[in-house]
Amino acid sequence: MTDRTELRELHRLHSDGQSKYTYFLLAAAGAAMGYALQKLDGLALSWDVSLGLIAVAFWLASFLCGCKRISWVHSSIYANYALLQLQHGLHPEQPPHPQALQAAMAGTQSAIKRNAGTARIYYRLQFWLLALGVVAFIAWRIVEMWRLTNAP
Repeated sequence: MTDRTELRELHRLHSDGQSKYTYFLLAAAGAAMGYALQKLDGLALSWDVSLGLIAVAFWLASFLCGCKRISWVHSSIYANYALLQLQHGLHPEQPPHPQALQAAMAGTQSAIKRNAGTARIYYRLQFWLLALGVVAFIAWRIVEMWRLTNAP
């Protein structure tokens, strides 16, 4: 294999892994919300269930961050496609002058970096919000067990 082929293959594997991880976290957040809502079903709204509700809120935020990450990744891919079109002279709105082309390419490269940076932020938030939801849920279950053990 040539160096470029190896790099492309490594990039593809990395992208596939990140995508699978994002979808795994989406599924985990969805399942956790379903389980927590089932546990909360029928309980009176009180301070005793606040940690359970906080856990659901964290998981919902994690789910939303995963969806936003996917959206920003697709925006980056689309901007990258536009940059390739500009570089090869195939863009539907190809600038006629070299200076205008350089400006368009610089703006597109800036958009790619900005989109990728935003996707990275959502990628990290998705995991940490899921983890915080787990902590809140476990804390709620421990508080609930303590409350039931020490009930009069």
